[in-house]
Amino acid sequence: MVAASRRGDGEAPPCDLLDPAAVEECLRAVAPELILNAAGDPSVARSWEHPEETRAINAGGVRNLLEAATRVTPSAHLTCLSSAAVYGRPGAEEMPLGEGAPPAPVSPYGEAKLAMEGICREAEATGELRIAVIRAFNLIGPGQPPFNAASSMARRIAEAELAGHEAVELRLGNPAAGRDLIDVRDAARALVGLADGDVAGTFNLCSGRAHTVAELAAALAPMTTLEVETAVDPALARPADPALLLGDPGRLREATGFVPEIPLERSLADLLGWWRQQLGGV
Repeated sequence: MVAASRRGDGEAPPCDLLDPAAVEECLRAVAPELILNAAGDPSVARSWEHPEETRAINAGGVRNLLEAATRVTPSAHLTCLSSAAVYGRPGAEEMPLGEGAPPAPVSPYGEAKLAMEGICREAEATGELRIAVIRAFNLIGPGQPPFNAASSMARRIAEAELAGHEAVELRLGNPAAGRDLIDVRDAARALVGLADGDVAGTFNLCSGRAHTVAELAAALAPMTTLEVETAVDPALARPADPALLLGDPGRLREATGFVPEIPLERSLADLLGWWRQQLGGV
């Protein structure tokens, strides 16, 4: 396995998706049979601040990859990471969302991911490429960046512990917002299963269970000796976000047999432990 990045890692030349020549050079050097594209900017909030950059990397960069793959490795299987953000703000009566639900993105990030999906379908229809498009719901687990609610709360707890505080306040944007969460390690296993099975099509990557932000805070509280308090911070809420986002994992399960194995409590505990290590705590 070779992990290619914009800067390169010694095993593969740099692979900046915004540079078509660099992408082609990387594919020629590696000659992959399987390609997983997880590159891109995953921040919905940042997409509002830099919409053109978001579209460039999340959609335009994928076009460069697929065009290079068509020329260099047309027999390779590709897996491209999309997002549940393509569904926009569906009503609660539409849950759980299946892959046939109409896309209606409400952010530049969601729009870019939907455009990426269209590029994948075009490439598959006109060439020899076999492509699996994965609509990932909310991932959770160690290594998660702090702009995600669970990671932000875990980081605040770890910071307070390191500072020797007796209590910590967790600020919640929308405590009632419900999200379908899946551990990043389960997600990685699902992606490998798609590639190994040479499966093409569009699939939700989700658990089929939703948890609110308030429930995440409550689950984290017993994992620390600190007194945990919560407060609503309207500045953290994003008005365009749906109140509930819940997926139907049935299609992926039928295609590969994938079933999530890691419970939410372990995901949160491992995420908190990771932040303790990162910040130099115990």
